[in-house]
Amino acid sequence: MNKGYFFVLTAVLIWAISSGVLIKNITISPFAFYSIGAFFGVIFLLINLIVNKKINDFLKIPRKTFVLMLLVGLGTGINNGLFFTALKSGSVANAALTHNLAPVFVVFLFAPLFLKEKLTLKKIILVSISFLGLFILSIPTFKKSLDLALLYGSLSAVFYAFHVVIEKKVTQLNADPIIAAVYKNFVPLFIFSPFAVNSIRSGISFSNWFWVTVWGVFVLGVSFVLFFNGIKKISATSASILTYGEPVGAIILAFIFFKQPIDLYTILGGLLIILSGILVMNTKPPEIQGV
Repeated sequence: MNKGYFFVLTAVLIWAISSGVLIKNITISPFAFYSIGAFFGVIFLLINLIVNKKINDFLKIPRKTFVLMLLVGLGTGINNGLFFTALKSGSVANAALTHNLAPVFVVFLFAPLFLKEKLTLKKIILVSISFLGLFILSIPTFKKSLDLALLYGSLSAVFYAFHVVIEKKVTQLNADPIIAAVYKNFVPLFIFSPFAVNSIRSGISFSNWFWVTVWGVFVLGVSFVLFFNGIKKISATSASILTYGEPVGAIILAFIFFKQPIDLYTILGGLLIILSGILVMNTKPPEIQGV
């Protein structure tokens, strides 16, 4: 199996643990915990650069690579800001479903436009299967009435797709994955810092400090490096489809740790998402060229 799939799936597993277990232990504002988590993620990554004697590389990256890395960070920050806003503006199901339109935007818009990845019938079928699985997964909690979560969730999906594709462009410039992850975290850290300052002034419990630190190191540190290494070896389309494994993993972990029930919709939707992932991993390389 192409190592790129392993790296991306390991990152997705960490995100699933985050969604299904870690975040439930954090009670501060999502904007605040993202900024504080990004701070600890950046510290963790900078320590890695110092230990591996790459700090000079961090300070001397080419201008084009620097600009693209900042765009990745900007896309990440706007994506998460819009998604958090969607969660506060309407039903969670509406927000989650539209947020996960990102692979659709990658396949049909950003990958062909920025990466010249060919739009093939197989890609259309795979993204359709995976999104159908996600839709079925959301049926029990889906709110049919219109709310602002649909708008903000859709906009977050656009920026999610944007930063995935730009991240692929960064890998084509042979950028160091740890350096790329630092910049990916730095912009959201700056954008959401006012929320972090307000939360710190109001007082943050030891438990929240602990879980935000763990979340920052593993989700914004380790998983970002893994995803970068993965998307370097496979197409942006394949990587984005594999990210649909996150809600499936989160549901399974929530069942294991919190005894949250799993119904028929979850099983059917999860099987479709897993099927699409298996089919993606059976795609023949020249994945690196994005075909």
